Amino acid sequence: MEQFLSNAHRILLGENPWSFLLEVLLRSAIIYVLLFVTMRLMGKRMAAQLSVSELAVMITLGAAVGVPLQTAGQGLLPAAVLLICALIFQRGLSTLSVRKRSIEVRVQGDVTLLLMEGRLLMGNLNASRLTPARVFSELRAQGVQQLGELKRVYLESTGDFSIVRYRRPRYGLRLMPPARFALDLPRHYSGRLACCCCGHVRDIRPGEQMQRCTHCHNVQWTVAVGQDLRSELHDEDGPENRLQ
Repeated sequence: MEQFLSNAHRILLGENPWSFLLEVLLRSAIIYVLLFVTMRLMGKRMAAQLSVSELAVMITLGAAVGVPLQTAGQGLLPAAVLLICALIFQRGLSTLSVRKRSIEVRVQGDVTLLLMEGRLLMGNLNASRLTPARVFSELRAQGVQQLGELKRVYLESTGDFSIVRYRRPRYGLRLMPPARFALDLPRHYSGRLACCCCGHVRDIRPGEQMQRCTHCHNVQWTVAVGQDLRSELHDEDGPENRLQ
């Protein structure tokens, strides 16, 4: 068929006749039923947030059903066989994962502890390829105002963040805007400071020089806040000597 912009038949249907539209409707109905049954047999997890292996199966399903829906020369039987193979693979892998924890960890991934007692575990963040800013963003989305509210934060194998809160929040690094600012401390300041990177909280006495954080080696510190988010910085000169 010659390729001209004025050739509406080629643009709309390619080399297929108009009657192929009816065949597309039939193919779509059959593929939909097959896909629906396959998804149901794969279990409820396929309707939830997907793990890596489940996402791979989902992409395989999409690739299997795409060609027979649009290509007149492609039969439906190969797509049905692909759906059945994907079903067998996913169900078999799920069965092995239930029987052996090691297989589940290798396939699905394992939970990672990101925060403990109001402080980020930087080694685990680096292993998970996460930055503190990314974690803080996720925590803010869950209504966390400062790290002292949290006892544990876990990164699930699905990529979700699970948090365990203290009943009575402690002092911690503020997460809500305005953002964390490094402090220019007056000489006579004493109180609680939080590391701007990992959230580690420590007390400082008047005249004491701030050192690097013992956990993440960060040099920037800010005022640790309590449950009401009010600053612990109380100096004789008032609020003008607070944050930069």
